[in-house]
Amino acid sequence: MPTISYATFLMHSSDGSTYSKFCPIKSTPALMAQKEAVEVTTLEDSGRTYIPGIRQNDGSYTFNANYELSYVQAVEALNEADTYWAVYLGGTEQLDGTVSPTGQYGIYKFKGRASYSVSEMSVNGVREMGINIMPSQSMYRDKTNDTTL
Repeated sequence: MPTISYATFLMHSSDGSTYSKFCPIKSTPALMAQKEAVEVTTLEDSGRTYIPGIRQNDGSYTFNANYELSYVQAVEALNEADTYWAVYLGGTEQLDGTVSPTGQYGIYKFKGRASYSVSEMSVNGVREMGINIMPSQSMYRDKTNDTTL
């Protein structure tokens, strides 16, 4: 059944055991990006042939958010330390309207160093920022909460 992107969360953990919401995000990068094609064509092949290589990203995963000084300070407080990150797809809405992350549609984890960038601004625009996380560990889907096979 198709689902929408509502209730998608950027989560953080200092030790990889307990994750908490880092800040509300507006967009995510591609999760589990496509694998690079490695050419293995020989002089005997009538066409090019390939095998799957490693997953490719652009050097960092960028999560876009509304600019708030507290988010900048949270990134700066990490002091570019190698910490644990996760993207939770799905949550449960509470009676007061808040949404708690559950990851019932998937949890994607990786380890990396965070920095930030302040996005371009224009007249009558919203201040935005990018939370850029350079991975030191490949992203993977955490299967521990899978309920169906």
